[in-house]
Amino acid sequence: METDKKKLIQIDQFLEKLGGIPPIPAVARKVLRLAGSDDARLADIARLIATDQGLATQILRMCNSAYYGIPHRVKSLSRAVALLGFKSVRNLVVIHSLPRRRSGTPTFAEAAIWTHSTAGAIVARLLALETQAADPEEAMLGGLIHDTGRLVLNMLIPDHYEPVMRAIYNREGPSVEIEREAMGIDHTTVGEAVLRKWNFPDELVDTVRRHHDASDTLDPLTLIVQAANEELWILGMGVREPAEPVTELPPALGRLGYSLEELPELEERMRAAMESGKEFFGQV
Repeated sequence: METDKKKLIQIDQFLEKLGGIPPIPAVARKVLRLAGSDDARLADIARLIATDQGLATQILRMCNSAYYGIPHRVKSLSRAVALLGFKSVRNLVVIHSLPRRRSGTPTFAEAAIWTHSTAGAIVARLLALETQAADPEEAMLGGLIHDTGRLVLNMLIPDHYEPVMRAIYNREGPSVEIEREAMGIDHTTVGEAVLRKWNFPDELVDTVRRHHDASDTLDPLTLIVQAANEELWILGMGVREPAEPVTELPPALGRLGYSLEELPELEERMRAAMESGKEFFGQV
Protein backbone atom coordinates (compact mmCIF):
# COMPACT_ATOMS: atom_id res chain seq x y z
CA MET A 1 0.00 0.00 0.00
CA GLU A 2 2.86 2.36 0.84
CA THR A 3 4.35 1.75 -2.60
CA ASP A 4 1.02 2.62 -4.26
CA LYS A 5 0.79 5.88 -2.28
CA LYS A 6 4.32 6.83 -3.27
CA LYS A 7 3.56 6.06 -6.91
CA LEU A 8 0.45 8.24 -6.89
CA ILE A 9 2.36 11.12 -5.31
CA GLN A 10 4.95 10.88 -8.09
CA ILE A 11 2.25 10.85 -10.75
CA ASP A 12 0.55 13.87 -9.18
CA GLN A 13 3.85 15.73 -9.27
CA PHE A 14 4.31 14.73 -12.90
CA LEU A 15 0.87 16.04 -13.83
CA GLU A 16 1.37 19.27 -11.88
CA LYS A 17 4.55 19.96 -13.84
CA LEU A 18 2.54 19.57 -17.04
CA GLY A 19 -0.03 22.13 -15.97
CA GLY A 20 -2.39 20.21 -13.72
CA ILE A 21 -5.23 17.79 -14.23
CA PRO A 22 -8.10 19.06 -16.40
CA PRO A 23 -11.15 19.41 -14.15
CA ILE A 24 -14.30 17.43 -14.70
CA PRO A 25 -17.35 19.74 -14.57
CA ALA A 26 -18.88 20.36 -11.14
CA VAL A 27 -22.24 18.92 -12.18
CA ALA A 28 -20.56 15.69 -13.31
CA ARG A 29 -18.71 15.39 -9.98
CA LYS A 30 -21.96 15.83 -8.07
CA VAL A 31 -23.84 13.35 -10.27
CA LEU A 32 -21.10 10.75 -9.71
CA ARG A 33 -21.36 11.30 -5.98
CA LEU A 34 -25.15 11.07 -5.98
CA ALA A 35 -25.19 7.99 -8.21
CA GLY A 36 -22.94 6.22 -5.71
CA SER A 37 -25.09 7.12 -2.72
CA ASP A 38 -27.64 4.75 -1.24
CA ASP A 39 -29.83 7.72 -0.30
CA ALA A 40 -29.92 9.38 -3.72
CA ARG A 41 -33.20 9.74 -5.57
CA LEU A 42 -33.76 10.12 -9.29
CA ALA A 43 -35.44 13.46 -8.60
CA ASP A 44 -32.22 14.70 -7.00
CA ILE A 45 -30.25 13.74 -10.11
CA ALA A 46 -32.79 15.45 -12.39
CA ARG A 47 -32.67 18.69 -10.37
CA LEU A 48 -28.88 18.68 -10.47
CA ILE A 49 -28.71 18.10 -14.23
CA ALA A 50 -31.30 20.83 -14.79
CA THR A 51 -28.74 23.37 -13.54
CA ASP A 52 -26.65 22.71 -16.67
CA GLN A 53 -28.83 23.49 -19.69
CA GLY A 54 -26.40 22.01 -22.21
CA LEU A 55 -26.19 18.74 -20.30
CA ALA A 56 -29.94 18.60 -19.76
CA THR A 57 -30.49 19.03 -23.51
CA GLN A 58 -28.06 16.21 -24.24
CA ILE A 59 -29.80 13.86 -21.78
CA LEU A 60 -33.18 14.54 -23.39
CA ARG A 61 -31.76 14.14 -26.89
CA MET A 62 -30.16 10.81 -26.06
CA CYS A 63 -33.25 9.52 -24.26
CA ASN A 64 -35.14 10.09 -27.53
CA SER A 65 -32.44 8.54 -29.73
CA ALA A 66 -32.74 5.21 -31.51
CA TYR A 67 -30.09 3.82 -29.15
CA TYR A 68 -32.62 3.50 -26.33
CA GLY A 69 -35.62 2.71 -28.52
CA ILE A 70 -38.22 4.35 -26.27
CA PRO A 71 -41.45 4.18 -28.31
CA HIS A 72 -42.85 7.60 -27.32
CA ARG A 73 -41.17 10.99 -27.29
CA VAL A 74 -39.91 12.07 -23.87
CA LYS A 75 -40.30 15.82 -23.29
CA SER A 76 -39.30 16.37 -19.65
CA LEU A 77 -35.91 15.88 -18.03
CA SER A 78 -37.42 14.26 -14.94
CA ARG A 79 -39.18 11.67 -17.12
CA ALA A 80 -35.98 11.01 -19.08
CA VAL A 81 -34.00 10.43 -15.90
CA ALA A 82 -36.71 8.15 -14.53
CA LEU A 83 -36.77 6.06 -17.73
CA LEU A 84 -32.99 5.81 -18.06
CA GLY A 85 -32.14 5.13 -14.41
CA PHE A 86 -29.13 6.05 -12.27
CA LYS A 87 -26.39 4.24 -14.15
CA SER A 88 -27.42 5.20 -17.68
CA VAL A 89 -27.76 8.85 -16.67
CA ARG A 90 -24.38 8.73 -14.93
CA ASN A 91 -22.83 7.29 -18.08
CA LEU A 92 -24.35 10.02 -20.25
CA VAL A 93 -23.06 12.71 -17.89
CA VAL A 94 -19.53 11.24 -18.01
CA ILE A 95 -19.62 10.91 -21.81
CA HIS A 96 -20.41 14.60 -22.19
CA SER A 97 -17.95 15.70 -19.49
CA LEU A 98 -14.70 13.99 -20.53
CA PRO A 99 -12.04 16.31 -22.02
CA ARG A 100 -12.26 15.11 -25.64
CA ARG A 101 -10.28 17.83 -27.39
CA ARG A 102 -8.70 21.20 -26.89
CA SER A 103 -10.42 23.26 -29.62
CA GLY A 104 -11.12 23.46 -33.32
CA THR A 105 -10.77 20.50 -35.65
CA PRO A 106 -9.81 17.30 -33.79
CA THR A 107 -6.22 16.19 -34.20
CA PHE A 108 -5.20 12.71 -35.31
CA ALA A 109 -4.60 11.69 -31.68
CA GLU A 110 -7.89 13.14 -30.43
CA ALA A 111 -9.88 11.30 -33.09
CA ALA A 112 -8.06 8.00 -32.54
CA ILE A 113 -8.42 8.14 -28.75
CA TRP A 114 -12.13 9.04 -28.83
CA THR A 115 -12.89 6.39 -31.45
CA HIS A 116 -11.15 3.77 -29.32
CA SER A 117 -12.85 4.93 -26.11
CA THR A 118 -16.39 5.03 -27.47
CA ALA A 119 -15.99 1.72 -29.29
CA GLY A 120 -14.61 0.30 -26.04
CA ALA A 121 -17.76 1.38 -24.22
CA ILE A 122 -20.07 -0.22 -26.77
CA VAL A 123 -18.11 -3.46 -27.06
CA ALA A 124 -17.69 -3.83 -23.28
CA ARG A 125 -21.44 -3.39 -22.79
CA LEU A 126 -22.16 -6.01 -25.46
CA LEU A 127 -19.73 -8.49 -23.90
CA ALA A 128 -21.31 -7.93 -20.47
CA LEU A 129 -24.79 -8.51 -21.87
CA GLU A 130 -23.73 -11.70 -23.65
CA THR A 131 -21.67 -13.24 -20.85
CA GLN A 132 -23.48 -11.74 -17.82
CA ALA A 133 -20.05 -11.48 -16.23
CA ALA A 134 -20.58 -7.85 -15.17
CA ASP A 135 -23.25 -5.17 -15.04
CA PRO A 136 -23.64 -3.87 -18.64
CA GLU A 137 -23.79 -0.20 -17.60
CA GLU A 138 -20.70 -0.58 -15.39
CA ALA A 139 -18.95 -2.31 -18.28
CA MET A 140 -19.97 0.49 -20.62
CA LEU A 141 -18.49 3.14 -18.34
CA GLY A 142 -15.36 1.04 -17.75
CA GLY A 143 -14.89 0.68 -21.51
CA LEU A 144 -15.39 4.40 -22.03
CA ILE A 145 -12.90 5.58 -19.40
CA HIS A 146 -10.29 2.82 -19.67
CA ASP A 147 -7.99 5.12 -21.66
CA THR A 148 -8.67 8.34 -19.74
CA GLY A 149 -4.91 8.59 -19.23
CA ARG A 150 -4.48 8.99 -22.98
CA LEU A 151 -7.08 11.75 -23.11
CA VAL A 152 -5.29 13.63 -20.35
CA LEU A 153 -1.76 13.11 -21.67
CA ASN A 154 -2.87 14.34 -25.06
CA MET A 155 -4.57 17.37 -23.51
CA LEU A 156 -1.53 18.31 -21.44
CA ILE A 157 1.41 17.49 -23.72
CA PRO A 158 -0.08 17.21 -27.23
CA ASP A 159 3.14 17.80 -29.15
CA HIS A 160 4.87 15.05 -27.19
CA TYR A 161 1.96 12.61 -27.13
CA GLU A 162 0.93 12.88 -30.81
CA PRO A 163 3.92 10.81 -32.09
CA VAL A 164 3.36 8.34 -29.24
CA MET A 165 -0.24 7.91 -30.34
CA ARG A 166 0.84 7.46 -33.96
CA ALA A 167 3.21 4.67 -32.89
CA ILE A 168 0.36 3.00 -30.98
CA TYR A 169 -1.96 3.43 -33.97
CA ASN A 170 0.61 1.82 -36.27
CA ARG A 171 0.95 -1.20 -33.95
CA GLU A 172 4.62 -0.64 -33.23
CA GLY A 173 4.27 -2.47 -29.91
CA PRO A 174 2.12 -2.69 -26.78
CA SER A 175 0.77 0.77 -25.97
CA VAL A 176 2.02 0.86 -22.38
CA GLU A 177 5.54 -0.09 -23.48
CA ILE A 178 5.59 2.59 -26.18
CA GLU A 179 4.44 5.19 -23.62
CA ARG A 180 6.91 4.15 -20.93
CA GLU A 181 9.80 4.26 -23.37
CA ALA A 182 8.81 7.71 -24.66
CA MET A 183 7.71 9.33 -21.40
CA GLY A 184 8.63 7.12 -18.45
CA ILE A 185 4.92 6.80 -17.62
CA ASP A 186 1.89 5.16 -19.23
CA HIS A 187 -1.81 5.88 -19.63
CA THR A 188 -2.91 3.37 -16.97
CA THR A 189 -1.07 5.11 -14.14
CA VAL A 190 -2.04 8.58 -15.35
CA GLY A 191 -5.65 7.45 -15.73
CA GLU A 192 -5.69 6.03 -12.23
CA ALA A 193 -4.41 9.28 -10.72
CA VAL A 194 -6.83 11.44 -12.69
CA LEU A 195 -9.90 9.34 -11.87
CA ARG A 196 -9.01 9.36 -8.18
CA LYS A 197 -8.83 13.16 -8.37
CA TRP A 198 -12.25 13.13 -10.01
CA ASN A 199 -13.62 10.85 -7.25
CA PHE A 200 -14.65 7.98 -9.49
CA PRO A 201 -15.64 4.75 -7.71
CA ASP A 202 -12.69 2.57 -6.65
CA GLU A 203 -13.86 -0.39 -8.77
CA LEU A 204 -13.70 1.70 -11.95
CA VAL A 205 -10.37 3.25 -10.98
CA ASP A 206 -8.94 -0.25 -10.48
CA THR A 207 -10.23 -1.28 -13.91
CA VAL A 208 -8.45 1.67 -15.52
CA ARG A 209 -5.23 0.83 -13.66
CA ARG A 210 -5.28 -2.91 -14.38
CA HIS A 211 -6.83 -3.37 -17.82
CA HIS A 212 -3.44 -4.35 -19.32
CA ASP A 213 -2.56 -6.84 -16.55
CA ALA A 214 -2.53 -10.62 -17.03
CA SER A 215 -6.11 -11.76 -17.72
CA ASP A 216 -6.04 -14.54 -15.13
CA THR A 217 -5.55 -11.95 -12.35
CA LEU A 218 -8.51 -9.72 -13.20
CA ASP A 219 -11.90 -9.19 -11.61
CA PRO A 220 -14.93 -9.70 -13.92
CA LEU A 221 -15.42 -6.01 -14.80
CA THR A 222 -11.76 -5.49 -15.71
CA LEU A 223 -11.73 -8.76 -17.64
CA ILE A 224 -14.67 -7.50 -19.72
CA VAL A 225 -12.86 -4.23 -20.45
CA GLN A 226 -9.66 -6.07 -21.37
CA ALA A 227 -11.61 -8.38 -23.70
CA ALA A 228 -13.22 -5.33 -25.31
CA ASN A 229 -9.76 -3.86 -25.78
CA GLU A 230 -8.64 -7.08 -27.47
CA GLU A 231 -11.57 -6.85 -29.86
CA LEU A 232 -10.83 -3.22 -30.67
CA TRP A 233 -7.30 -4.26 -31.62
CA ILE A 234 -8.74 -6.94 -33.92
CA LEU A 235 -11.34 -4.60 -35.44
CA GLY A 236 -8.94 -1.70 -35.93
CA MET A 237 -10.82 0.81 -33.77
CA GLY A 238 -8.44 3.63 -32.86
CA VAL A 239 -5.56 1.61 -34.32
CA ARG A 240 -4.62 0.54 -37.84
CA GLU A 241 -6.57 -2.47 -39.09
CA PRO A 242 -4.57 -5.69 -38.79
CA ALA A 243 -2.79 -6.91 -41.92
CA GLU A 244 -3.64 -10.54 -41.22
CA PRO A 245 -6.67 -12.29 -39.72
CA VAL A 246 -6.50 -13.46 -36.13
CA THR A 247 -5.17 -17.01 -35.77
CA GLU A 248 -4.97 -17.17 -31.98
CA LEU A 249 -7.72 -16.40 -29.48
CA PRO A 250 -6.85 -13.42 -27.23
CA PRO A 251 -6.67 -14.49 -23.56
CA ALA A 252 -9.43 -12.34 -22.02
CA LEU A 253 -11.95 -13.35 -24.68
CA GLY A 254 -11.02 -16.97 -24.02
CA ARG A 255 -11.57 -16.55 -20.29
CA LEU A 256 -15.03 -15.17 -21.02
CA GLY A 257 -15.87 -18.39 -22.85
CA TYR A 258 -15.53 -17.35 -26.48
CA SER A 259 -13.74 -19.49 -29.07
CA LEU A 260 -11.67 -18.55 -32.10
CA GLU A 261 -14.40 -19.92 -34.36
CA GLU A 262 -16.98 -17.60 -32.78
CA LEU A 263 -15.00 -14.40 -33.40
CA PRO A 264 -16.36 -13.58 -36.90
CA GLU A 265 -19.98 -13.65 -35.71
CA LEU A 266 -19.07 -11.79 -32.51
CA GLU A 267 -17.38 -9.10 -34.57
CA GLU A 268 -20.48 -8.73 -36.74
CA ARG A 269 -22.56 -8.11 -33.62
CA MET A 270 -20.00 -5.61 -32.38
CA ARG A 271 -19.93 -3.67 -35.64
CA ALA A 272 -23.74 -3.50 -35.60
CA ALA A 273 -23.70 -2.26 -31.99
CA MET A 274 -21.09 0.38 -32.84
CA GLU A 275 -23.12 1.59 -35.80
CA SER A 276 -26.22 2.03 -33.64
CA GLY A 277 -24.14 3.76 -30.95
CA LYS A 278 -22.76 6.54 -33.16
CA GLU A 279 -25.52 8.98 -32.24
CA PHE A 280 -25.12 8.13 -28.56
CA PHE A 281 -21.52 9.30 -28.31
CA GLY A 282 -21.49 12.10 -30.82
CA GLN A 283 -18.41 13.54 -32.49
CA VAL A 284 -14.96 14.09 -31.02
